[in-house]
Amino acid sequence: STRNLWGMKYDEVRGDMIVFGDEKNDEVLNLYRLSLQNGSLTKLTDVPYIYGWDFSKDKSKIGYIARFGDNQPYRNCLTVLDLETSESVEVICEEGSDYSMIWTSVNFTPDDSGVIIKLNKDGHRRQGTLAYVNLSDPEIEILLPDGVERQGVGSYTKGWLDDDRFIYQSDETGYGNLYVFDLASKESTPLTSVEEQAGFTLLEIDSEKYILQVLDRPHENVLQVLNLQGQLLGEKVLDSNMGTVGFDDKNHFIVSMTSAASPFQADTMDIQLKGGAASFEFSPAIRLPEEHLSSIQQCNVERVEIPTFDTDPATGEKRMLHAFLMTPKNPRENKQAELAVITSFYGGQNSFRSGQQIFCEAGISWLSPAVRGSFGFGKDFMALNDRDLGGDEIIDLFYGARFLEEKLGLEPAQIGVAGGSHGGYATMRALTFPPYTNDRDESYEFGFGMSHAGFSNIVTFYDATNIPDWIILESGDPATDWETMQDRSPLNHTDLLNSPILLTHGSNDNRVGVSESRQFVAAAEKLGKPVTYVEFEGQGHGISGLENQVTYYQTRFNFLKDVVCEARGSSVPECEE
Repeated sequence: STRNLWGMKYDEVRGDMIVFGDEKNDEVLNLYRLSLQNGSLTKLTDVPYIYGWDFSKDKSKIGYIARFGDNQPYRNCLTVLDLETSESVEVICEEGSDYSMIWTSVNFTPDDSGVIIKLNKDGHRRQGTLAYVNLSDPEIEILLPDGVERQGVGSYTKGWLDDDRFIYQSDETGYGNLYVFDLASKESTPLTSVEEQAGFTLLEIDSEKYILQVLDRPHENVLQVLNLQGQLLGEKVLDSNMGTVGFDDKNHFIVSMTSAASPFQADTMDIQLKGGAASFEFSPAIRLPEEHLSSIQQCNVERVEIPTFDTDPATGEKRMLHAFLMTPKNPRENKQAELAVITSFYGGQNSFRSGQQIFCEAGISWLSPAVRGSFGFGKDFMALNDRDLGGDEIIDLFYGARFLEEKLGLEPAQIGVAGGSHGGYATMRALTFPPYTNDRDESYEFGFGMSHAGFSNIVTFYDATNIPDWIILESGDPATDWETMQDRSPLNHTDLLNSPILLTHGSNDNRVGVSESRQFVAAAEKLGKPVTYVEFEGQGHGISGLENQVTYYQTRFNFLKDVVCEARGSSVPECEE
């Protein structure tokens, strides 16, 4: 509860873990060695921020992208850490270049003489490319042509076919697909051609390389084995969301399984190839005790589609939004005390969310919609809120609320929105939404909102955050779009706040500064608006630690009880307690 853990990898040569995280929830991200013998931590790097990192192929070094400075333009440097001497050496920095280093792994060549990294042109996240850096004579050599929109682009650490050819992924067709790049000929060749969200893992069976392609649909995963010519050799459909826990670099895996209805479990998965056909064998590896499952599975889960306001050009009909509706297994007997919450952004994932189960246990329904801009439906859908932050994505929430009115028989006063970070902003925005936005003449009187670590002013958020490039993509550049960004900022529309809102924030948040919540609360209180604020001392962008979690949820339920009692009064027995 006192530091962020962003990830870790096993150092198989020295028998320790390399940990990626910070020291006090402030996102000053560095690398540490965690001893598996005594649990001690040794700091390996000392920079303001690390974008990404990975081992060299011989495990003697780590390459990482270090970022310096408090705001754009940053000074970003490819750096190599010697694991024997613990010394870091800057290889090359892109200060002042048209191409900027960004969140990426550092993919060493098979002989460790060079690396492949990701860059963005002109700081734009949709202008991604790959570059090669020769470590002995460092220059940044751009590998992919400009003028092609790519956001999801990256190479595979284990994707080298030989000393020159490596496999990379790019979403330039609108969906992520695999390609082979040849450093000798500087040519790229497509390997896959999916037209939906997919993930990939490289396999080796009988010394031959294959591709495990996972079609990541909102309600299922389809596992497919392909050869390097793209031929389908076998497939299996799962009604859960599969993730790789670990594997032996060949065809034996430990995989996690989860869905919106079921929590974590793990299986062993073996992929066999006989007579040119691939098959999958699963065996249980980790199962939670039945008494534990029955206590934490508190929601009935239904996959639904929600009509929204515009036309889908792919179908010529009204656009439909995928969502999961979670309703309590033990609903409240008093209809007057019923509530429903809508995830205000990044909803629709087929994964188990403990927070939603906690609300179901309290008798509160939860709708998790994939509004425009969400992942999983291709590049075009994800781009629908580019430069429209706080616009049509919020109107999608209105249509979600109208769906709940009809589906559950609720009134607007019983329906609220909740989210964190971007979702925290979206919550504030939904409760202060000017109907003139995008000339839609749209509004909805939500009954309440719960915002965690949200930003209330896009411009002040841009000035202080460690992800200003995200704001440029989603909202614009303050140098040219200042007026629009101010108009899309909830802080400037607190006069429209008529429904109670709860704001929570960690005092040590370096992603979205705590001042973003404080300034909204101050403005709302000045106007006598219904706002409640709780700050978590020492916490960062999230809330961690059991004691803090208990306080966080109790704060939310106390707030919701006040919402119900204010609206329903004596018709709800709990309000008399």
